[in-house]
Amino acid sequence: MVAHSTKLEVVDGRFQEKDRHCRNCQSTWTVYEEKETDVSIAVALIEAGVNDEFDVALILSADSDLCPAVRALGRLRPDKRVVAAFPPRRRSGELRRAVNAAFTIGDAKLRQAQMPAKVVTATGVTLDRPAHWA
Repeated sequence: MVAHSTKLEVVDGRFQEKDRHCRNCQSTWTVYEEKETDVSIAVALIEAGVNDEFDVALILSADSDLCPAVRALGRLRPDKRVVAAFPPRRRSGELRRAVNAAFTIGDAKLRQAQMPAKVVTATGVTLDRPAHWA
């Protein structure tokens, strides 16, 4: 994904296919496992902080795997602040203790921030919002 802002950077992870197999019925299927998202965010956080690209970083996550990066940034650049925005019904006490501040995003705020049910991209592709998000 490309962020079209000088003030926002979107850090994507990736999904890896994994085959699953049922020993009882011999059925097989493919699942997708998220990989590298926390590492990508951690690297981007430290890199941007050390390069003085922000004063305050906002991390939208409740993943305590980010704690070592937040602590490392605190040692390298104690002038930088990191704030965690926890998704609804997700919290991490460890991450809360590692960052300078934290808050929880409520369901109502997420509903208010949704894009329209249909979005047409610059290349003419129509994207449909999942019905269960409404």
